[in-house]
Amino acid sequence: MIGRFSSLGAYKGLFAFKELALCLAGGVLALAAYLVRPETGPVWPSVLLGLLSVAINGLPIVIGAVRGVMERRVNVDELVSLAILASLAQGEVLTAAVVSCIMTLGALVEEAVSDGARRSIEALAALTPQEATVLDANGGERLVSVAAIKVGDVVLVRPGERIPVDAEIVSGTTAVDESALTGESLPRERRPGDAILAGTLNYTGRVEARAVKVGEDSTFGKVVRLVVAAEAGKPRAARVVDRWATWFTPTVLTLAGLAWLFTGDLDRAVAVLVAGCPCALIMAGPTATVAAVGLAARRGILVKGGQYLEEAARADAVLFDKTGTLTLGRPAVTTVVAVEGESEDGVIGCAACLEKDCNHPLAAAIVERARRAGVPVVAPDAMATVVGLGVRGTVAGEAVEVGSPEMTGGEEALPEALRACLADIRERGATALVVRRAGKVVGVVGVADKARETASLAVDSLRQLGMGVVGILSGDHAKAARALGKSVGIADVWAELKPEGKLEVLSRLQEQGRRVLFVGDGVNDAPALARANVGVAMGAVGSDVALETADVALVNDDIGRLPFLVHLGRRMVGMIHFNIGLGLFFNAVAICGGAWGLLPPVAAAVFHNVGSVVVVLSSASLAFTSQPALEARS
Repeated sequence: MIGRFSSLGAYKGLFAFKELALCLAGGVLALAAYLVRPETGPVWPSVLLGLLSVAINGLPIVIGAVRGVMERRVNVDELVSLAILASLAQGEVLTAAVVSCIMTLGALVEEAVSDGARRSIEALAALTPQEATVLDANGGERLVSVAAIKVGDVVLVRPGERIPVDAEIVSGTTAVDESALTGESLPRERRPGDAILAGTLNYTGRVEARAVKVGEDSTFGKVVRLVVAAEAGKPRAARVVDRWATWFTPTVLTLAGLAWLFTGDLDRAVAVLVAGCPCALIMAGPTATVAAVGLAARRGILVKGGQYLEEAARADAVLFDKTGTLTLGRPAVTTVVAVEGESEDGVIGCAACLEKDCNHPLAAAIVERARRAGVPVVAPDAMATVVGLGVRGTVAGEAVEVGSPEMTGGEEALPEALRACLADIRERGATALVVRRAGKVVGVVGVADKARETASLAVDSLRQLGMGVVGILSGDHAKAARALGKSVGIADVWAELKPEGKLEVLSRLQEQGRRVLFVGDGVNDAPALARANVGVAMGAVGSDVALETADVALVNDDIGRLPFLVHLGRRMVGMIHFNIGLGLFFNAVAICGGAWGLLPPVAAAVFHNVGSVVVVLSSASLAFTSQPALEARS
C-alpha cells in the first residue's frame, strides 16, 4: 500500500481535496451498490455501481502494483491488488469495492497524520515574508520580492515585520523573537554588527541590515533542506524494518494460499492478503524520524538525518573543543608585553595586520584591541593558517608569525622575561600568543575568553544521562585548558593538541568501545568532526563549513541543547522499536483473525488501517518531547 500512496508525498495540507473527493465518491457508489442490491431479480445495477467504485478506488492500487512489479520493486500494493482481484473473481464485487474504499481512505488519513512533522517545518519557511523593503544607495525605499534580494543588499525592517533574509544589522537596535527557529522564548536584543535570521520577528526597533545569506542558503533554507532529507538517512532500526518488509509479500502470499488450501474459503485468503500489508511496520521508522528531526530543528538543532540522532542516543562519551565551544568565542586581549626596543602598540599592530582577514575568535580579539588603541591595521600581503598552531604571512614585505610558542621555535627560544610572562598568562587561564617579525620575537599577547553560561549545566546533564567520559580536546596550553575545565566541571583535559592529536585521542576512545560525540566550531575541528560517531558543530548560522563537516549543527551556539539532543535520540530509537512491535502485533492479529475466519475482508481492512494510524500517532507524540529533568551541579 505504501507504493500506491507514495505519490501523496508531495501532498500539502490536511487532505488533498481531489484524492479525498474521489475516495468519498467511490465510497458513496459502494454504499449505493449495497442499498440497491435486490434479494431477488436482476443484480446488474448493484454490480455496475460496485464496479464503478472499484474503478475509482481499486484501479489505482492495481496499477501501482503492476508498475512495482515491472520495475522489480517489492510493492505491498500487490497484496491489496490480489485481494481485490480475488474478490471480483468470485463475484464479491461489493467486498472489492468496500475494501478498496477503506484502504484508500486509510492511506489518506495516514498521510495526513504522518505529514504533520513535515508541515510544521514547512510552516517555518512560510514565516519568511514574500516581499521586503530594499534601500538604494540614496536611501530610497522600494518594495521587492524576497527572491530578488541579493547578498549585499540593504533591507529595512520595521517593528512588527518578519526579517526576510539572514542579515547583519548596519544601523538601529531592536529586540528579535527567534523562538520559531532556535526555541528561545525570550526576545534577544540585537545591535549594529549582530546577525539576524530570516523568518524571525522584529519586535521593537527600526533596523537596516545588509543581506548575508538569501534563499536556500539562509538558515530557514538549511532547516527545510535538512528535514526533507531526514528520511533518506534512516536509523539502523528503520533500515532493518525495510529489509523485513521485502519478505512480507511472499510470506503473506504463502499464508493466504495455505488459508485457502486448508479451508477452501477464498474470503479468508482475501482477508489475509488485506491484513498482511506491512504498512504500519514500514511507517515505523520514517514517521518517528521526521517527527524527531522536525522537533530538533524547532529547538535550534539541525540534524542531517535520523541515523545521527540514533548515534547520539548511543553515545557514551562527549568531547569538547575549547575556544568558541565551551567558551563564548568572543575573547579579549588581557595582556600585551613587548621586548626591549618594541612598543605594546607595535606588537598589537603587527599581530592585528596579519590577523585582519582571519576568522578565528582569537584573531578578532587582537584586531579589536588594535582598533580601540587607534593602531592602524592594514591587510597582509599574504597570510596562511597553520592549523592548530597559528598564522604566518607577510605584512609590508616583512615575515610575521602569530601563534603558540611551538610555532615560533618553542619556549626555549624566548627571552627569560617572556617565558615568565607566558607562565603568568597561562596561570590565569588565558591563551598566550607569541608575535615574531622578520624572524625575531617582538612580544607576547595574552587573550582570555569566558565560559558559556550553559556550559556547566550541560556538562552535568550529560553525565546524568550516562556519559562515561566528558572531556576537552584543545590546542591551547595545558594550564589554560585545565582552568576552563575546572570552571565547568570537566576533569579530563587533553591540551596542546594538533589536529592529528585530537584524532588520536578520539580514535583511542573509539577503540575502547566508546561512541564519541564531538563538539567543535566546524572549521578548525573538521577532521575530528568527521571522525567522531556524531560531530556537532557550533555556529551553524555563520559557517557553511559547519553543516558540511558535521552531522549536527547548533543554530544558536547553545551547548545547553546537547542533553536534549541525546534525550531526543533515545526517545526516537525507543519509539521506532515500539512502533515495530506495534506493527507486528497488528499484522499478526489481523492475519490470524482473517485465516480463522474471525475477520472478513472488510473488517481486516479496517483493522489494518487502525494499526497504521496508531503507529503514526505514536510517532507524532515525539513532538511533545521536552528537556529531560536534570539537576545542576551544586
